[in-house]
Amino acid sequence: MGDVTAYSITSALAKFKIALDPKLDADKKHIVNDSRQVKSGDIFAAVRGTQGQGHVFIEAALLAGASMILIDIDDEAGHGQLRWLEGPYQAVAAIEFYNLGQQLAALAGEYYQHPAKSMTLYGVTGTNGKTSCCQLIAQMLNYVNKPSAIIGTLGAGPVDDLVTINNTTPGPTLLQALLAEFKQNALLNVAMEVSSHALDQKRLLPELIDVAIFTNLSRDHLDYHGSMQAYGDAKGKLFVTSHRQRWVLNADDKQSKSYLRQKTDDNPVVMFSSTQSLADVKSQFTRADFYLVATAIECHPKGLAFTIQSSWGDANIITPLLGRFNVDNLLACLSALLIQGYDLNALVDAAAHLKAVAGRMEAFGNDRSVTAVVDYAHTPDALENALKACRYHNPDNLWVVFGCGGDRDKGKRPLMAQVAQQFADRLIITNDNPRSEDPQSIVDDIVAGLSDNHAATVILERRQAVTDSLSQAGANDMVLLAGKGHEDYMIIGEQRIDYDERALVADYFSRSSS
Repeated sequence: MGDVTAYSITSALAKFKIALDPKLDADKKHIVNDSRQVKSGDIFAAVRGTQGQGHVFIEAALLAGASMILIDIDDEAGHGQLRWLEGPYQAVAAIEFYNLGQQLAALAGEYYQHPAKSMTLYGVTGTNGKTSCCQLIAQMLNYVNKPSAIIGTLGAGPVDDLVTINNTTPGPTLLQALLAEFKQNALLNVAMEVSSHALDQKRLLPELIDVAIFTNLSRDHLDYHGSMQAYGDAKGKLFVTSHRQRWVLNADDKQSKSYLRQKTDDNPVVMFSSTQSLADVKSQFTRADFYLVATAIECHPKGLAFTIQSSWGDANIITPLLGRFNVDNLLACLSALLIQGYDLNALVDAAAHLKAVAGRMEAFGNDRSVTAVVDYAHTPDALENALKACRYHNPDNLWVVFGCGGDRDKGKRPLMAQVAQQFADRLIITNDNPRSEDPQSIVDDIVAGLSDNHAATVILERRQAVTDSLSQAGANDMVLLAGKGHEDYMIIGEQRIDYDERALVADYFSRSSS
C-alpha cells in the first residue's frame, strides 16, 4: 500500500487558497464533520460512520456555505482525486480522501497548524473522577499563574467560562479548533477528560497528551466495549510509549499494573495511593520512577486534611473539598503537576484555595455555621454515595433535602426515601422539577418508601425547604441539598422558573453572616 498520508491536507488547502493563508481569516474558518455546525467558509469532512454516512449530509453542508468538501472513500486509488460540486452560489471543490475517518485527527492537527505543540495537555481517563480532576488541575495551575482551560463533561474553556460541547471528549476537528482558540487566548495548559469511546474510535491522538492520568476502573459502558478487559484496554490506549509522555497511575487500582507493564525508559511514571504506605507502593511498583501517598486522612465538616509523603518531599494538605474520594482526586492532580516540575509548597497553597465542581459536593458555609452541600444526586445510588461522602465528615446531624422529578421514573421514588432514611438523620422532602405531575402526588410516592410516614418533613416550596433546613440545623450539622446541583431552573407545569440553588445558599450565608 502507498503512503496515503503523503497526500497532505496542507497541499490541498494551499491549492485552493483556503484557511492556511492568514490573510483569509483562517481562525474564522473551521474544518468540521457535523453538517449542522457548518458555517460559511468552513470545510466539511464527510466521514463514513459519523452521524450516519457522511456523504448524505454533503448537500446540507453546501447549503450552509461550506467552501470545500472532503469525501471519505475506501479505495486507495482514488485518494486525492478532485471534483467539483454544485453549490448554491458557486462550484465547490471536493477532494476524495482515503480512510478519512482514521486520518481525521491528523488532518485536523495539520489544518490548525498543530496548536498542541506549544501547549501542555493533561489527559485524564478512568471511570470516575475525570471531571473533578480536570477542574482541580486547572484551578491549581491558575493559582500558580499558569492560565488554563478544561475540556470535558461540563464544557470547554476557562473554568469560570465554560461553553457546552456535545461529547465528553470532542471529535478531532472540534478538539483542534478548541486548542487553536485556547492558544490564541494564551491558555497554554489544558486538562481534558478522555473517554474510552474517544480512544477506541480514534477521536483523539494520544500522542497529543503530555501527562496521561488514570484514576480508576469499575464497571461501565459494557454495552459498548463488551467486557471489562476490552474497557480497560481501551483506556490503556491513552498511554503512549513512543515518546516522552509522563504517566500518573493509581496504585490502589489493579488495572494500573497492566498499564505499567507497557512502560519504557522514555515514560516517567508516578504511582499514587490513599490506602498504602510509601514503602509498600515502592516495593509493589518497582518500575515506577516517583511515588506519592496520603496518610493521616481526616474528614471534617469544613473539608479534608491529610499528609502526603512523596518523592518530592512531605507536606500537610488542608482543602475545603468534601468527600473521601477527593483525596484520590487530589493525589492524581498533585502527581500530574509534580511530575511536570511544579513546586510542592506552591501546590499545597493552591490546594487550600480549591473549589468543588459546581453543584458536585459543593460546600457552603462559614466557621460558625452549618455546612450546606449542594449536589446533583437525583438517583438512589447517587444519593447514597453523596450521603456516605457527607457522613465521612462526621457531622453531629446529617440532613437531606430532596425530591423526585415529575414525568420520570416513578419506581425510584420510594427507593430514594429508603436511602435517605438509612443514611440521614433528618429528612425534608420537597419539589424537584415536578413538570406536569401534581407535586403532592410525587411526594406521596416518595413517602411510601419510608418505614415511618413521620420520619420526614414535607415542604413543597423548595426555597422554603432549603432555608428552613439551614436555619434549623446546628453549627456542627451538615445539610445535603440533593437533586438540583448546577441547574438554574425549576420546571413546574409547562413553566421553566428561575431557581439557582447554589446562588440561594450563597445568599443565605451572606445574609446570615452580616
